[in-house]
Amino acid sequence: MIKIGDFSKLAHISIKTLHHYGRLGLLQPVHVDRFSGYRYYDLEQLPRLNRILALKELGFSLEQVAQLLDEDLSPAEMRGMLRMKRLELAEKLEEEQARLERVEMRLRQIEVEGCIPQSEVALKDIPAQTVLLARSVAASEEQLLPARQSLLVLLQRSLDQAHLKAAGPWFALLDDLPYEEQDLEVTLAVGVNLHSSQRAGDWQGTPICLEELDAVPSMASVIHTTITGLLPQTYTSLFKWTQSHGYQVAGPCREIYLSEITENAVLAAGPESSLIEVQCPVEKTSVPASILSPDEKDKEMEPKIVTRPAFKAAGMSYVGKNEHGEIPQTWGVFNQRIEEIKNSRHVEHLGLCFSSIEGAKEGEFEYVCAAVVDDDKNIPEGMVYREIPEYKYAVFTHHGKLDTLGQTYGYIYNTWLPQSGLQLHPDKFDMEVYNEDYIHESDDSKFYIYVAIQ
Repeated sequence: MIKIGDFSKLAHISIKTLHHYGRLGLLQPVHVDRFSGYRYYDLEQLPRLNRILALKELGFSLEQVAQLLDEDLSPAEMRGMLRMKRLELAEKLEEEQARLERVEMRLRQIEVEGCIPQSEVALKDIPAQTVLLARSVAASEEQLLPARQSLLVLLQRSLDQAHLKAAGPWFALLDDLPYEEQDLEVTLAVGVNLHSSQRAGDWQGTPICLEELDAVPSMASVIHTTITGLLPQTYTSLFKWTQSHGYQVAGPCREIYLSEITENAVLAAGPESSLIEVQCPVEKTSVPASILSPDEKDKEMEPKIVTRPAFKAAGMSYVGKNEHGEIPQTWGVFNQRIEEIKNSRHVEHLGLCFSSIEGAKEGEFEYVCAAVVDDDKNIPEGMVYREIPEYKYAVFTHHGKLDTLGQTYGYIYNTWLPQSGLQLHPDKFDMEVYNEDYIHESDDSKFYIYVAIQ
C-alpha cells in the first residue's frame, strides 16, 4: 500500500483531487487508518485513475465518467456515449467557429468604418409565449403612433375584462424590414399568463386574438435610444448586421417597448423617443447550388480578384427594372443581329449592367447585351457604343441554367459582399461574361459574373 501523498506524486494529481474522487466513488482508497483517518492506495489503482483522467480530458463530466467506468456497461452502451460526446464536441466546435467568424466580422467592420459601432447587436434565444394581439393599418409612418395607441387601449380593455395582467412589455410585430412608406400593417401584442379556465375561443368575435408565438432560437437584438438616431436607421443597422454576419431574416421583427407597463406610459412618448429593443429572427444564409463547385457540392466557390483592362463594346440596350423579362427578350434580338457588328472578334458575349445612370428612376438600370469591338466605327443602327474603363473585379462562376441566376446575384450582393469587407466601386458596374463554357438551357453550363470593386 502507498500513502496518499506518495500516490499523489506518482499520479501527478493533488491530494485534494483524490479526496474528491473518493467522495464521488470514482477511486476509493484500499485502506483508511481507523485512528488517524490516513488513506492508502495501491499501485494497481493507477490504470483506473489514468482512465478517469483520460475520460475527463475527453470532456466527460465526473458523473458520466462514473457511468463509463461501470463494469456492467456493455460495449454498445460505451460506443453510444462516446458517439454522443463526439456530437456534443462537434456542436461546440461549430459554435466557437461561428463566434470566431463574428469576431473577425467585427474587426473588418471597425476597419472599414473607422469607428466602433454605436448599436451593439446580440443573439438571443427567445422562448415561446402566449400573447393577446390586435391588428390595424396605418396610412403612413406618421399614423403609426395613433394606430398603436388605439390598439393599446383596446388590448388593455380586454386584459381588464379577462382579469389578466400583462406578463411582459408591450411589443409590435412587423413583417417588413425596414419600413414600407405607406399602408403599414400594425400589430400590437402583449404576453399573458392565462387562468386555467381561459381558452382562445373566449376572444372569438372580437378584434382581439389569442396566439402562441413560437420560440425563436436566434433572435438578433439591438437597443434603440434617441441617442442612436431615428428608428429606421436602427433597422438599417440591424439589417446590415444580418448580412455581414451571414444571416437572413426568418420572420416578423418585434419592437419591444421598454417602459413601465401602464395604460399610457408605454407609447405616449412615441417610438422615436422611447427605449425600444428591436428584435429580428434570423437564420444562417445557405449558399445556393448555383455558386457551388459541381465537383464538391458542399464547397463554396471563392471569387477570383482580377483587374481587367479598359475595353470598348457595342450592343442592344435596355433601361428599366426587368419586371417583365425584358433582358432575355433583348438577348433574343441581339443574338439575331450580332453578325451586323463587323469590327468584333466575337470571342465572348457580355451583359453589361450600369446601375448608376443619369435620369433613371429609382430601381432602374441599363443592361447592354454586347460584344467587344475595336472602335466606335460602323456601329449598327439601333445599337449603342460603350467604353468600359479598367476595373478591379470580384469574379464569380454561375453554374447551371439561367433560372437560378437571381439566387446567385442575391448571394453575391446580400451575403458575400457584406461579409467580404470589400466595397463596391462607386460606378456600381457589373457584367456577365459568356464564352465557350456557356451552354444554353444546360445544367452543365457556366458563365462568369464580374463585380467591380474598389
